[in-house]
Amino acid sequence: MNKIAIIHFAPLELYPPIQNLLNELAREGGKTTIEVFTTRPVRTVLLSFGTSSDQIKLTRIGKSDMRLSPFLRYINYFLFFSSVLLRMLRCRYKKVMYFETISSWPAYVYKRFFDKACEIFIHYHEYTSREEYRHGMKLVRYFHRLESWLYPRAVWVSHTNAFRMDRFKEDIYPDVIHNPQIVPNYPPLKWKTEAKQISKLPLRVVYVGALSLSTMFVEKFATWILKQEGKVTWDLYSYNFNADVRLFFERLNTPWITLKQGVDYERLPAILREYNVGVILYKGHIPNYVLNAPNKLFEYLACGLDVWFPEVMTGSMDYVNKNGFPKVISIDFNNLNKFDMVAAIERQGSESKYLFFCEEALKPLIDKLTQL
Repeated sequence: MNKIAIIHFAPLELYPPIQNLLNELAREGGKTTIEVFTTRPVRTVLLSFGTSSDQIKLTRIGKSDMRLSPFLRYINYFLFFSSVLLRMLRCRYKKVMYFETISSWPAYVYKRFFDKACEIFIHYHEYTSREEYRHGMKLVRYFHRLESWLYPRAVWVSHTNAFRMDRFKEDIYPDVIHNPQIVPNYPPLKWKTEAKQISKLPLRVVYVGALSLSTMFVEKFATWILKQEGKVTWDLYSYNFNADVRLFFERLNTPWITLKQGVDYERLPAILREYNVGVILYKGHIPNYVLNAPNKLFEYLACGLDVWFPEVMTGSMDYVNKNGFPKVISIDFNNLNKFDMVAAIERQGSESKYLFFCEEALKPLIDKLTQL
């Protein structure tokens, strides 16, 4: 029997890519059993994620809650990591996969001191620069020093795009990885929707995800929306924002912009299909958001929406498409007064056949994980 442990400290509900991976693994069946170690989501409005497979067990230990005091957070970390390691020692997993540095400690201890033959798989949802490790949380910095021992011994190390992987390999030198892999954040094929003609105004724009006034072009885009005087409406769906964001939108007091409660991943396609354009707002304040082709780019495209993103996001430039539809265009959010909306939404050429779906993207990883 192929026994796999997957360690994902952050709640699964906040990370669609791990949900897609587990759903695909659930369809595999075969002689594989998987135990997933994670935390419970803080937000009770989130639907609890689960799979339909008896071969995948979700074990939730504690909560990932930054609102806790530092002392309680570290108690939570200790309980999670020690519980995961004890379970791994009891079950003797042959393959261990972890997501992000924060999840690495049990895998490191298990591989180095208890089962040197264990196969290690590593995936990073995000890119963390050397500077961020140096000035970030001490626990993560410590774990990162330890996980460097795993890199040359891992059978799989992946990032979401080649830009991030190239920077990652530069950062960890002289440590090396022998099998760098790319696993993009694509949605499931069932999301696929034909692109619509944009035949009338108002143009309906949507944003989905975390919000910040300091690290995103929220204020600049809202100002542009107001200047359109009803020719464009903008709806935002978010679970994750601070009080200043809510106050900002309340003070706008406009019918053309609406801040709505976030939507669970399974419900998202039906929501997105009601819109014309999906917008991305990162200012690129850290390399992670410059070298970024985010989930929402592909989610918008899968549901037939045009995509507008800031030109600072070099990781998304390979997907620019102005000659078909749905379009993907980069915009200078610092000069939105020069943005030609009419040209942006004009339908030229034919419908583009985007093939950005997780089933194909995840296949090499799933094959490697489930190989006996």
